[in-house]
Parts: sequence; structure tokens; C-alpha cells
Amino acid sequence: MNMRVKEKAEGMQVKEKAEGMHVKEKKVTLTNHNTSERHSFVLRPFVPGDEEAVMQCVREEYGDSYYRREFYDRDLLMDMVSSGGLHLFVATCNGETCGIQTIISYEPEESRVEAASQIFKKKYRGYGLPFELVKYTYEYADTLHPSCIYASCVVFHPATQQMCQDVGMIPVSFNLGSHLTSVMSNSYVLGKSEKYAQAILVKPVDKLDAGVVYAHRDVYMIVSRIYSDLGVRYSLVGATGEESPEAETGRTELSLKVNDREQSVMIYVKRIGRDVGEAVRKVMDAHRGGYWTIQLILPSDDPASVRAYETLTGLGFFFTGIRPLCCAHEQITMQYVGDVRFEFDDFRLTSEFRGLLDQILKFYEERQ
Repeated sequence: MNMRVKEKAEGMQVKEKAEGMHVKEKKVTLTNHNTSERHSFVLRPFVPGDEEAVMQCVREEYGDSYYRREFYDRDLLMDMVSSGGLHLFVATCNGETCGIQTIISYEPEESRVEAASQIFKKKYRGYGLPFELVKYTYEYADTLHPSCIYASCVVFHPATQQMCQDVGMIPVSFNLGSHLTSVMSNSYVLGKSEKYAQAILVKPVDKLDAGVVYAHRDVYMIVSRIYSDLGVRYSLVGATGEESPEAETGRTELSLKVNDREQSVMIYVKRIGRDVGEAVRKVMDAHRGGYWTIQLILPSDDPASVRAYETLTGLGFFFTGIRPLCCAHEQITMQYVGDVRFEFDDFRLTSEFRGLLDQILKFYEERQ
């Protein structure tokens, strides 16, 4: 297939996808709270021809440092949009693209969708446009019937955190160490932490019953409060390692996502075996030193998770929250940060996130 035919085919796929969204464009007139200037904006799905303007929007804010690399490769961006994995929306003013937002689908791997990559050109800030785009895209996300909407917010911009909370999202966890601060460039003050941190929120959509969840007694009250805040049904069982059953016979199954550029590892524990400590230690041994950090996702609907939690804390992991409603299994998050320095006083958080962080810091400090 020659390049022109390929581009035409891609464009037709993306156009058909956009038309299939059944999302009408929305017009809003907003006033800049700094200058009192008024502008009319159009919110709409991405269509072929938008790609260069979208990539330009990302480059203005992040240069070449943004971690979602599809925004630097037109073919990759178009492939992700046409495949249905990336739902892309734009805000325009007088025909100029002034901001973007994405909704990422994970099926069949997970039943959640993620609201991500909200980026605006500097001259269009101050109008309240981010909140309008959040409301617009979340209405679309609901039509996908995910188990929940999931979002990661930066810890240096509480307005973004509050905006998500204002549409019903609940703070559930932190991810410490997903990206290297030294290679990240944007228009905000990142602080002195050696690695980037993210504040995680969830909004229930179709999964309104978490079922039976097991929690170590050390974290029982935190887990209970978050599920109560989410407003879903759940039955929480608290125990210590001695009181919980051992894993069934069989080996631990792990799924790994390794990012060498950012020196980060994500471990998904697919099955808890009696060798869970040995299996995780092997991953740790392969990623020590430098700025390597590891986030671990542990299924909390397995009664053996309580004993596994104690094993993992013995390896230097600590509790960072829960990962609720994202798939068939309920989950908790644990973190290993090695010698990476975090300056938690630099974090700018809503009161709800600050309260959650204060509780998590107790577990962090025990590991130091």
C-alpha cells in the first residue's frame, strides 16, 4: 500500500470511529478569570487532519519529554485512534486547536477506562476550559460502560485534582516513581523529588459491587474508608498474616511492564503462590540501583493476599492505597522506592489527597 492510500485508509477509519462515537460537538463561551476576555470554544472528537495540531500542543508544553510517545509519531497516533484504544478529543477556538484530552480503553485486559493526557496551550489557560473538557469527555466515557473511570493527576497541581473530584472521582492511591523528574519538562514547578509522583482517583461506573475484599489489619481502616467514599457495595475482611490462609499450591504468576527510559517497573500479581516473595525478589534483583522504583498490584479478593502483604513488606514494599473496580479482581497497590528521594513537602494536594498521603507516609517511614 503506497503512503497516500495508507493515509486515506487511516483517515477513513478515524473518521468512521469519530462518527460512531455519537458525541455531538459542544460549544461553550468562557471568560478568562485573569483578563476578563471572552472566547467561544468548540469541544469535539478528533478527526483526520487534527494530528499535527495535537502534537504541536503537546510539544509546546512538554518539548520532547512527554511519556506518551504516540504524541510524537503521527503513524502511531493514528493507529491507536483507529484501533479504538485511544479516544482523542480536542478543544478549538476560531479553528485553532487549544487543548486535548484522551480516554484510554484497556479491554479485554481491564474493564476500566483512563482519563489521561489533558494538555492546553498556555494562551488558552484561565478560562476554565479543562473542567469543561473533563465533563464533556467523561459523559462519553460513561457510554463505553467501563467498570470505572481512572485518572492519574500530578502532585504539583491541586486544581487538576480538585477538578476530578468535582465530577465525582475519589482519591484512592499514589504511584511513586513512574517517571524521572530530571527528564520531564513542562511549565509547572516539579519540586525536588528525584522521581515523578501521581495521585490516583477512581469514579465508579458499571462495577458497583466490589464483593469480598481482604485487608491486612494495618490498612483495614484506610481500605474501608476508601470503599465507603466510592459508594459501592463491599464486604471487608481484616486479618493478620498468621490468621490468613497460605496461598494454594502452585507458583506465583506475575505480569511485568518495564520502562527502561524512566527506570520503573509495574508488577501485576496475577496469581499468588507460596513463592510470591521469591518471585518478586527476582524482579527486584534485576532492577536495583540508579533510580529504579517498583509499583506492585496485588489482588485483594484472594484471602492469601494478607499473608503475601506481610511477605512483601519484609522485602521493603509499603502500602500506597487501593486500585478498586478496575477489573474483575479488586487490588491494592504497594511500592518499592529503593534509595530514590521524595520531597513530600513539595506535594501540592487537595485536603482529601493530603489526608490519604499522611496515612501512607506512616508505612513509607517504616521502610526507611
